Amino acid sequence: MARRDDPQSQLAADEIARNRGAVDEVALKTARAAGVTDTEISEVVGNLALNILTNYFNIVADTDADLPVVTPHDHG
Repeated sequence: MARRDDPQSQLAADEIARNRGAVDEVALKTARAAGVTDTEISEVVGNLALNILTNYFNIVADTDADLPVVTPHDHG
């Protein structure tokens, strides 16, 4: 999974998602040089695939976004 505290890891995730998996070799080399491992890249691809599958299923099933509807808590 992309590490939120690591911009290079996040960049790799964004690059993979934006290009639908067709990532430029330079981008991969840059991410690896910054310490992103092949295992992390594989996790990003797996998580993206799962999120896309879940989104498609929810669109087809016309799933409500929030059940029950969430209302903000008044801290006053």
